[in-house]
Amino acid sequence: MPPEKRNKFLDVDESEDDESQGYNSEAEELQKGGRTAKRRKINDDDDASSDDEDDNNDDVSVGEESEHEDAKKQETSRRDDISDAKAKANANRDKPSKSKIDALLPELPDVSRPLTKKNLVATDAAIKRSGLVYLSRVPPFMKPAKLRSLLEPYGKINRIFLTPEDPQERARRVRQGGNKKHMYTDGWVEFVRKEDAKKAVDLLNARTIGGKKNSYYRDDLWSLLYLKGFKWHNLTEQINAETAERTSRMRAEISKSTKENKEFVRNVERAKMLDGMQAKAAAKKKRSKEVEAEAEEDGKGKGGDGAGFAAKGGSEGKSLRKFKQASVAKKGVVDKAPEEAKRVLSKLF
Repeated sequence: MPPEKRNKFLDVDESEDDESQGYNSEAEELQKGGRTAKRRKINDDDDASSDDEDDNNDDVSVGEESEHEDAKKQETSRRDDISDAKAKANANRDKPSKSKIDALLPELPDVSRPLTKKNLVATDAAIKRSGLVYLSRVPPFMKPAKLRSLLEPYGKINRIFLTPEDPQERARRVRQGGNKKHMYTDGWVEFVRKEDAKKAVDLLNARTIGGKKNSYYRDDLWSLLYLKGFKWHNLTEQINAETAERTSRMRAEISKSTKENKEFVRNVERAKMLDGMQAKAAAKKKRSKEVEAEAEEDGKGKGGDGAGFAAKGGSEGKSLRKFKQASVAKKGVVDKAPEEAKRVLSKLF
């Protein structure tokens, strides 16, 4: 026999309750994430409640319950945020402020500016306390930073100067395939305290540099000498003298060129003035000639040749008056009195 398609024990007859259960729109909206229409909230403590109001209280939907739960969750989360903010405020109140922390911390160097070493030996007292060490031989390819790191454990160092090698020798070495690094022949190291300089010379002179087994300068020897009575300004006297001489020469040249420029400008102005005076004189002379020519033309037109001659004579008659001066009497010569003088004298005497 073929098996039965339906199992009568598993099939259940439909009841009246199943028939009453139909499509629930509110439940469907809640499943989809929607919201139902709000209903008026009714107080249970109202004495004047009626049967209709009881029915409404019984019909409170599942959507309103979910909204109440969401509101409660939001309220609790807001209270938690407020409590956290109060706790942070109390913690910050106990902690020092950022400005106080910045004031307590040491000042960090500005990255945008290049780092410059401060001169530790600037005053006269510091110069007297400083000591100078001379290196007659600098190990090959050793730089000032490496030298400072090797000598700084023995005392505080202020300034270091190393004499570079001859550029021609370096070019020759590089051309022959040698090392391209810069080398230094000798140098000077300035210690802040002369006691440290003396101790460093006593401990290191004619001894190996040492260090790690594979270090580059392990087997090189120190060649140090303490310069008694020498200071850093003694080393730079020649440089300072040359700088002062160059500055004075430059000032003299500048003053000389300034004087030459002023004299040139003055001569140019004088030449302009003289040219103006000559131009004015020439213009005046030309104007007077034109006036005379116009006068002659007018005279010729009015009175003919005689009038022109008279006008010319009149213009030429305005000459300077001349006075005849008496001749100077010569020594040893007695002038004979004139006859009129004799006549006057005879009447008097």
